[in-house]
Amino acid sequence: MSPEEQNVVRRCRAVLLDFDGPVCSAFAGYPAPHVARDMLARSREAGMAISAEAGTETDPMEVLRYLFEVAPARQPESERMLREAEVLSVKEAAPTPGAVDFMEACKETGRPLVVVSNNSPEAVAAFLEKHGLAKLVGGVFGRSRVSPELMKPHPHLLELALKELPASADDCLMVGDSVTDIEVAKAVGVPVVGYANRPGKAELFRSLGSDAVTEDMGELAREVRAAGPLG
Repeated sequence: MSPEEQNVVRRCRAVLLDFDGPVCSAFAGYPAPHVARDMLARSREAGMAISAEAGTETDPMEVLRYLFEVAPARQPESERMLREAEVLSVKEAAPTPGAVDFMEACKETGRPLVVVSNNSPEAVAAFLEKHGLAKLVGGVFGRSRVSPELMKPHPHLLELALKELPASADDCLMVGDSVTDIEVAKAVGVPVVGYANRPGKAELFRSLGSDAVTEDMGELAREVRAAGPLG
């Protein structure tokens, strides 16, 4: 990270952390394309007509959005399918290298940390409890059961989180690994670090205006500790 990027991390007074990617691979135990396929198959079995384009979707979140658009009355069942798949999957997920160190660094230096995720809060909570990490997290702001249209990049989840944090938006830090994380952080005025966990992401995140980019969650832990405790 450049000195300017290091300063983005060091000056933060609270952290909004994405879950799938920066904390763990949420679909480690039940791969996302398989979840998407199974959600579509079960919806067809229930009598839904699935378009040819939607039938090739491999992102479960996009499948959930689609099912809500074409069959809003079935949202409780669509949400349940995805939620159960996520909870099952995170049982097999391991923490992202450096993630626990980063979370501990925030705790040690007095920086409140919350998880803001398009995954279900139940899946996030199940993972945190299994790995003894719940004590490092001040809150979980996950996907609404009834309104999938409020998932990131909609600002709803970040706005909820910001109301609970003792810092203004520009004194917080968002850490995420997706385009939607960069977009929503920029939209609400929160400085953002793009976690580039795949080739090509660093360049993409910078082109989108990410304030900093890292390929190592441990690097963020080192920068937080270098900043020292909040005064």
